[in-house]
Amino acid sequence: MERNFSKYSIILTVIGIFVAYMAFPPISIDLLGWWGIFIGFGIYLTGILLGIVAFFKKEKGFMKYVSLLSVSLGVLFIAFLSAIVGKI
Repeated sequence: MERNFSKYSIILTVIGIFVAYMAFPPISIDLLGWWGIFIGFGIYLTGILLGIVAFFKKEKGFMKYVSLLSVSLGVLFIAFLSAIVGKI
């Protein structure tokens, strides 16, 4: 069975970003509260780690580069979170 780390990386990154961002407006779904931010960011970091594994295992295709480009979204998330909270 062939493992596609890049495919799983993209899926986990998208799910993690959605869960982490849904506590903030305009989505503002307060299902998990502040824990949702940390759970979503943990899922996002797992997706990034799988993207790094895909890059080092030299998977074929363009998906591994797309999954590594999502690191910039994590930087934006940290910037937004620090602007909201003010002490990160």
